Amino acid sequence: MPRFIALSLLLTVLLAGCSSLRFPGVYRIDIPQGNVVTGEMLADLEPGMTPEQVRFVLGPPTLTDPFTPDTWFYLLHYQTGNAETVEQQIVVFFEGGQYSHYDGEPVENVRERTSGRRDRELEQRARDRKEDNVVDPEPLNDPAPDPGTQTTPDATSVPIPRS
Repeated sequence: MPRFIALSLLLTVLLAGCSSLRFPGVYRIDIPQGNVVTGEMLADLEPGMTPEQVRFVLGPPTLTDPFTPDTWFYLLHYQTGNAETVEQQIVVFFEGGQYSHYDGEPVENVRERTSGRRDRELEQRARDRKEDNVVDPEPLNDPAPDPGTQTTPDATSVPIPRS
């Protein structure tokens, strides 16, 4: 009996530890939640803007409190596949139905922090090709058939059998 309890306890501890293991070669997805608000977007805000104009600049808010409708919350929680987390909280305030100010700081270099290493490498290769004026081959189009080869007729040229 003590052997069974010890084995059960050992198995429980081992299985509980599996949830925190990161197996090599297993792809983990990025989990974006909320709105990305950049410094350039916040710079476009001007006191006196209507809520519709603010919505146009920043996008729809993540959260609007029904008890304080003059306060909009733009929240961001971005967890990358490698478990790095990026968080941001921007609160936009209105007074008398017009934008007055915001609180919070935008995340610097949000694009670099939320995109994977491989994505950044591909973007860099694309920039390098553009700088070197390397032209990618044109997309493949269906070539015109050679006159000597047999082709399948189009649907419009197939005769309709009559009964």
